[in-house]
Amino acid sequence: MSTLTTILRRAGYIEDADVTRVEAHSRAHRCAPFVSVVELGLADENDLLRLLSARLMIPIASAEVLTRVEPETLASVPAELAWSGGVLPVSLDDTGNLTLAMADPTDERAVNAVADHTGAYLLRAVAPVGALRDAVRHYYGEPTTPSKGPPTPLQIPAVRDEPDDEPEAPAADVVPLSTAAFAAVLPRLVGAADRDTIMEVLLDFLGEGFERVILFIHLRDELKGRDARGTDMVREAVTQVRIPTKGPSVFSDVIQSAQVSFGPWPTERAIDRAFDRAMGGIRGNVLVLPVRVRDKVPVLVFASGAQNPVDPRSLDQLVSSVQSALERLIFRKKSRSGH
Repeated sequence: MSTLTTILRRAGYIEDADVTRVEAHSRAHRCAPFVSVVELGLADENDLLRLLSARLMIPIASAEVLTRVEPETLASVPAELAWSGGVLPVSLDDTGNLTLAMADPTDERAVNAVADHTGAYLLRAVAPVGALRDAVRHYYGEPTTPSKGPPTPLQIPAVRDEPDDEPEAPAADVVPLSTAAFAAVLPRLVGAADRDTIMEVLLDFLGEGFERVILFIHLRDELKGRDARGTDMVREAVTQVRIPTKGPSVFSDVIQSAQVSFGPWPTERAIDRAFDRAMGGIRGNVLVLPVRVRDKVPVLVFASGAQNPVDPRSLDQLVSSVQSALERLIFRKKSRSGH
């Protein structure tokens, strides 16, 4: 199941029986699952645009935006890549960040191809397929290489039958979030030589037991999205998230207390309510886990959709070990610098 069909299935737009139809249509017509869902009459395109915008926390590139692209921005992506990836560069800021309008913003292959070609940091936006196709044709002309099979609204690579890098499944006798699961990842924490490795261990552990996990860095009264786990979570979208920590919210409460929070997500306060909307609605119990180093909380993790019982002991062990690993890095850094 592709990332996009997973999002649509969880949101109730398609049923299990529709997934096979959508992916078969996508392969047969060499188009994105988004296009297939619309062409099969399973959902309205405008509804899907709003859903993807909310779930992936990315903007919608309107038809008007697609008609006002600067020449230097267009020059960053060649015609062949625009057609084959189903993308259009729409803006390039002073720091080199490139915003990419896409029919399927979950298409990692298209994003990686553009990133490899441009070397730019990419920001994604979802666009109406028809308007995107017309804009690509207007700016770049017709595709130079005819596609095989029937004509398509936009030549987007077919859905892969199997992902290139299939994540390893946890051992059958190890329950995610359990003390045994923590024991399995502890050697990675002990041997971690940098902060990125520590954060990956933390995300991987929680990602096995929750549907959605977001790791935030806390800096200057603000939470900044750093990384995520989950089939409908896109790292590039997460890194654009900014949440103030001065105003009242679950996040600020956890940071001030440095205590784990686990329970239903409240929506009485403005920041909590806004985050709930950005996530497309938060259901079930939510874990907000602070990582404290000395007198600060530099890392905060949000996790929702628990798929296994949450063992408080394993969480305590996880937090303690992550904090110790970060402290070791600080000590090593100071020792090397002589301070």
